[in-house]
Amino acid sequence: MYFWGRDVVHPEGNLLTLYGFDRRSSEGLNGTSCYRTQSSEGAVELHGACVGSYSSNFLPGFLFIRNRRRCFLYRGSEPPIPGFYAEDLLSSGPVFSLYHVSCRFLNWWLAYEEWIESTVGSGHREANYRAFKKLPTSRAILPRDESLKWLREYQTSPESLRRIREWQRTSFPTT
Repeated sequence: MYFWGRDVVHPEGNLLTLYGFDRRSSEGLNGTSCYRTQSSEGAVELHGACVGSYSSNFLPGFLFIRNRRRCFLYRGSEPPIPGFYAEDLLSSGPVFSLYHVSCRFLNWWLAYEEWIESTVGSGHREANYRAFKKLPTSRAILPRDESLKWLREYQTSPESLRRIREWQRTSFPTT
C-alpha cells in the first residue's frame, strides 16, 4: 500500500490515474483517497485501509484489510466502505476459493508493476523500497525483484510456496 501511495505523488504526476484509476474521496476514513478501476472482470479498489478486487458477476471478491493483516473472500455486491466491514460478508475459506480470488487481484498487481517499470523505470520502485526500509514502523520485506518472484511463485506454485521469512532465510542467509 505504501508503494501505491508513492505512485500517487510521483514527480511526473499521479501514476495510478495515468494507469486508468479514478480518484474518489474516501467514504469511510478521512485523510485518504480511494482509487478504483474497472475491467471486464470487475473492479480493483485501492485504499490505505484495504485493497481488493471485486467481481462484476456476483462471484466472491478479494479483500485485504490492512489493520487485520488478513485476506478475505468478500461477498458484497459493492466494495466495502474502508474502515467499515460487514462481518457477514467476509470469510476466510474455503482456501481454494480464497486463492482463486487472490490470483485475480495478483494478476492486476503484477501487470501494474510491469507497467510501472516500463513507464518510469525500475529506479522508482527501488527508491520506494529504500525509503520504506527507513520508516520507523516498517517491517522487513523482500527486495523488489525477490518480492515479484515470490508473488509469481504464489501465482503458479502455491503448494510449494515458502513463507516470506523462510524465503528470506534461504535467499539471503546471514553469516
